[in-house]
Amino acid sequence: MQKIEWNKVTWYSKLLALILFVALPFLGFYYGMEYQKTLLSIENISPDTAVSSSTQNLSCVTEYYSNPAEWQVDANNSGFSIAYPIDFDAQGSYLNLPSVDWRAGANNISGIKYFELTVPRAFEPQTNFIDTKFTIGASSDKSAVAQCMNADSSGGPAMATSTADVNGVQFTVFHSADAGAGNYYETTSYRTLHNSRCYALEYTVHSSQIANYPSSYNLRPFDEKKINSLMKNIIGTFKFVK
Repeated sequence: MQKIEWNKVTWYSKLLALILFVALPFLGFYYGMEYQKTLLSIENISPDTAVSSSTQNLSCVTEYYSNPAEWQVDANNSGFSIAYPIDFDAQGSYLNLPSVDWRAGANNISGIKYFELTVPRAFEPQTNFIDTKFTIGASSDKSAVAQCMNADSSGGPAMATSTADVNGVQFTVFHSADAGAGNYYETTSYRTLHNSRCYALEYTVHSSQIANYPSSYNLRPFDEKKINSLMKNIIGTFKFVK
């Protein structure tokens, strides 16, 4: 019987090693593809439809933000209701404590900030968008009522640019802009008189200067039309209930 020397290098052992060296990468690639197909099959997703499924999911998310009928509704017994996307942070003031920040440029006139909503940075990822703050406030103070439709001389929206009908209620729309330390703030204020009170529905879009970030961040300018369209949709759900 011929004795096999396992630790001896022969021509056929070299050939076998060469075959394995060439074949193993191809075998690994083949079984990797088969494994991926198996995973997709388990999830009922074929390789050809995986990308289109992802696109459909993104489309559904976009559709949600433009469909107020599917949003959360807040009716906190403050005389109005408002709807908003459920994934945005909302705060309601149920104590009705007096505050001077019930609207921008209130000039230290007291009122109540009933509602605050934050559109987070994640709504416009990989951009210079920081956030958007939306508030609903009102005041029955005589000075607040008298100045409700006046442009603010400082500290708030400085000019009335248009009017808007929101569910049968006429609002005057004011705009202003401010900047500082590489940050930009654009405020839009909807105001109306109702039951001897001045109501202000306001949102401030906060963004930053792209030049302040390293180029490696690959930031792009945020979509202003998208943000303003969203805010108009939210304001469009506002209704007085008493």
